[in-house]
Amino acid sequence: MSWLETLPALIVALAVVLLPGAALAWAIGFRRSGLLGLAPLFSLSIAGVVAVAAAWIHVPWNFGVVLVGTIVASVIGWLVVRRWNRPERRRSEPWTVVAAAAAGIGVGALLISRRFMQLVGAPDNISQRYDDVFHLNAVRYVLDTANASSLDLGRMGGGGGGRASIYPAVWHSLAALVTQMTGAEVAVSVNVINLIAGAVIWPVSVVFLTRVIIGPRLLGLAAAGVLSSGFVAFPYLLMVWGPLFPNLLSASVLPAALATVILVCRKASAMTETPLQAWLALVLGLPGLALSHMSSVNALIAFSAPLLLWTLAVYLRKLAKAHSGWRSYLLPGLVTVVAVVVAGIAWKVLRPGFYGGWKPHQTVAGAIGEVVGNAPMGGDLLLVVSVLALIGAGALMRRRGLWWVLACYAAAAYLYIVDAGYAAGWARDFFTGTWYQDTNRLAAYLPMFATVLAALGLTAVADAIVRVVAARRGKLTPVRLKGIAGRRLVGGVTLAGLVGGVVVCGLLVVVTQTGPLRDYIVKNRVFFARDTRESIVSSDEYKLFERLPGEVPADAVIAVNPWNGGSLAYAFADRKVLEYHQTQRKTADLEAIAQGLADADKNPKVCEAVRRLKVGYALDLGSQYLLNHPSSLMYPGLQDLEKSKAVKLVDSEGEAKLFKIVACQ
Repeated sequence: MSWLETLPALIVALAVVLLPGAALAWAIGFRRSGLLGLAPLFSLSIAGVVAVAAAWIHVPWNFGVVLVGTIVASVIGWLVVRRWNRPERRRSEPWTVVAAAAAGIGVGALLISRRFMQLVGAPDNISQRYDDVFHLNAVRYVLDTANASSLDLGRMGGGGGGRASIYPAVWHSLAALVTQMTGAEVAVSVNVINLIAGAVIWPVSVVFLTRVIIGPRLLGLAAAGVLSSGFVAFPYLLMVWGPLFPNLLSASVLPAALATVILVCRKASAMTETPLQAWLALVLGLPGLALSHMSSVNALIAFSAPLLLWTLAVYLRKLAKAHSGWRSYLLPGLVTVVAVVVAGIAWKVLRPGFYGGWKPHQTVAGAIGEVVGNAPMGGDLLLVVSVLALIGAGALMRRRGLWWVLACYAAAAYLYIVDAGYAAGWARDFFTGTWYQDTNRLAAYLPMFATVLAALGLTAVADAIVRVVAARRGKLTPVRLKGIAGRRLVGGVTLAGLVGGVVVCGLLVVVTQTGPLRDYIVKNRVFFARDTRESIVSSDEYKLFERLPGEVPADAVIAVNPWNGGSLAYAFADRKVLEYHQTQRKTADLEAIAQGLADADKNPKVCEAVRRLKVGYALDLGSQYLLNHPSSLMYPGLQDLEKSKAVKLVDSEGEAKLFKIVACQ
């Protein structure tokens, strides 16, 4: 299958992640770069909230639900703004700013798309790794049940109620929508959503954050889009490690979520939105962040804390200078207490009940070096980006009003350093337990700040060059020349600036797309390849899965070993399996079949389990197991079935075999 064939799915996915949010952003008064920057975040909120609401009122998940949710949210937002907003008279943002941002986003999107396709290979390839078994089957589960609620996705495979049934489902719901609307295979829809998240949502969000922090600097905005494509840590690391697809989606909109906090704190540079619009943006964006992956809410808390403290300190200083009475301190004090309590509860509650057991891979000094060099997880140094980021940090040090940016970056860096360099103990538990103490997840947040700093560093270099040139030319300015000569000079300067910006961005393309990033893609393509020593679904198994719908009745259940790819018969062929993922809770009947199906003709208890679970078929996909995990050996009843009299061979492709159970009829 070629990537060109995925064009309808790509167009649908692009529309789903941009248009609903754009409509809502427009309704509450955002225009131009603000509308573009918030569109993906708001779209995720709409998808996540309406999915929960639809499941609650028993309405099937489909695009119509999203459309209705978009209309309702937009109308309510428009009415709220119309009734209570007090707009200030400000100049509209120049279209040149939007054009520069769009150009950077477009280039970044093309570059990330190219590397993404090189990493994945064919559009129907899957990540041959642990977490993908659950994620692919969860997309199929949304399609089968027509339920995309984050309150119910954990029920797949017999998961219990309560907290066990909760799993962030926005990523799965979007992939399901693409399949519903285009007929694309689940594997294709998954790759399309990941491509859109990494190549569109991410550069849009990080360029918006850059716009909010550094202001309408054309070179900085264009450069931010290009720079966003040059990091291994995002989006590629989350595609290879895990894979962590819901984390990928939530992290892609995190820059936009942080930008809404900056708007609320009134620290945005040259933005025209009112306080009401800023608060609406934050409130409307949080559901999308949380329902994509809850860990990003804690990330937002951690990265926003320095900004909030800075804002509080500035406000208190203002009160003190005005010699305000003690009553003036009551409201900020109350708000601070409430905020700390809410943040503390979220920090404690929004975390898993267990940790992954990953240990530090660096010393503290080494982890600091990885942060500064933009080389997390022992990667190679991104020299140019790191130098630009250091220049940007230096430029911020000269602007006291923006010191909070460095403090926010320090918060992200500290979380990474704790996990990468601290020994096991309370600090790792408390600070990084939300992320399973998994350094890969924390590494993915660092490019967000590095991009902004590097873009700022580039503008600082450009400003320095302009000052030097102006000084050498006697500080001649265009306004001193009138008439035709003046217009020619202005036009020449504008053209020179445009050409210079294009050249600089072109150099950034070369710098970011070679070296560490290129090497990482080449090295890790193996994790999406079908026929390797570690793949869980081989080419033969793909072919067998394609024939299953014609060989297994729709109401039948297939016995599988989840460690050799058998569970993915559900995602690929839409046929129910006994175990949907590797960590599914085992029951006595599941154990009986896993241990003794091959001897079912001699063991009535196995047949009783087969009948109760309505198992009619079994897959034997050989002995190549994921991670060679010890649990993979707990299925002797599903091995070497060709020697068993309890089953009959129905179809085979290489070592992949489908059997029908004949002993328990």
